[in-house]
Amino acid sequence: MTVREWLDFWYQTHKKPTLRPNTQMSYEQRIYGHIIPVLGGIPLDKLTQNDLQQFYTNLKQSGRRKDADRYGEGLSDQTVRGCHTTLRSALAKAVEEKLIIRNPADGCRLPSAKPREMQVLTPEEMQRLLIQAKEDGCYELLLLELSHRTAAWRNSGPAMG
Repeated sequence: MTVREWLDFWYQTHKKPTLRPNTQMSYEQRIYGHIIPVLGGIPLDKLTQNDLQQFYTNLKQSGRRKDADRYGEGLSDQTVRGCHTTLRSALAKAVEEKLIIRNPADGCRLPSAKPREMQVLTPEEMQRLLIQAKEDGCYELLLLELSHRTAAWRNSGPAMG
């Protein structure tokens, strides 16, 4: 059995029935868009930790299949980690089913899970956003959301005094 055959079977049989439609789309993008095109032809019992480590490195450096001119050649840390999580889960089930002896995804080094840096709007950008919201009929809703976020930000900051 190849990685392609196992991942497709695992996803269709074990995972897909438990997922919401948007989550299904994420899994399908990872499995059919990234993992299977690269690792799918490898026999399941021959897949190694080194194969996976190299796969993750390549995803990070040059794994983007579309919009590379806009976002760069590599995939985000979050996408690479998502591919790993999917593979680790599918391979854990393969271990449970006694198709492989151990999970080659265990112990792989991954990009850090650091959150993205927050982008803060300048006062001019905020004003343009509010003007557009007024034209679109959602000024009050946006103003309420911005007020809520500002209050939450102030309350989570360091203590003054």
